[in-house]
Amino acid sequence: MKKLVALGAVLVLALVGCSDKKDSGGGAGKSDDAVAQLTAAKKALDEASSVHIVLTGRDLPDSAQTLASGDGVATHAPAFKGKLTIRTGGAPIDSEVVAVDKKVYAKLPFTGKFVELTPEQLTGFGAPDPAILLDPAKGLTSVLPALKDPKVKGDTRDGAKVLTEITGSVPGQTLQGIFPKAPAGQDFPSSFKLDKESKQLVAATISGPFYDGATSSYDVTFDKYGEQVTITKP
Repeated sequence: MKKLVALGAVLVLALVGCSDKKDSGGGAGKSDDAVAQLTAAKKALDEASSVHIVLTGRDLPDSAQTLASGDGVATHAPAFKGKLTIRTGGAPIDSEVVAVDKKVYAKLPFTGKFVELTPEQLTGFGAPDPAILLDPAKGLTSVLPALKDPKVKGDTRDGAKVLTEITGSVPGQTLQGIFPKAPAGQDFPSSFKLDKESKQLVAATISGPFYDGATSSYDVTFDKYGEQVTITKP
């Protein structure tokens, strides 16, 4: 009888040990959990009437015309109002930009007034029509469901917020609506940080060959979801 009791105790301890090992990861790395969280983040961004977006490029080649940075408010009108910086020959060119009613207007340093830009001019600069930044099919949220091999990397704290980081690779074809010079056949290693409580996307970093001869990165932050914004032709 004592032997049976001892054997039972050993089996219980073994089962408990297996159970502990199974749960120790806290779900980190599960692709199905990552997909569910990315889906929720896309929904939150697609349903927001407006979002403040800040974009910053790193390791951009001096030999190309590149989109260096952007800071503005995008809406689902669709519309955008803010500032864009283009680099050409390594020198930055800052401009105020308004995109509304399917047209883009920019106030360049050498014009002093808003002028209408053509789609070809925007593409040459490596910039999109900024009004599409929130477009569910071609904008920033379109990359979320397309993420290859998504994994939950873990949680970090940013002040009062807990952020969940998800990593994977974005197909270049998905990026072309936002970065028109991105090669369609390349994959871009990426990470996305989501507010654990609100499910909102708060930051993203996408890296890869956006331009010939260089591996560059774009850091993007998102905040001020749903603020009331009216954007009109300048």
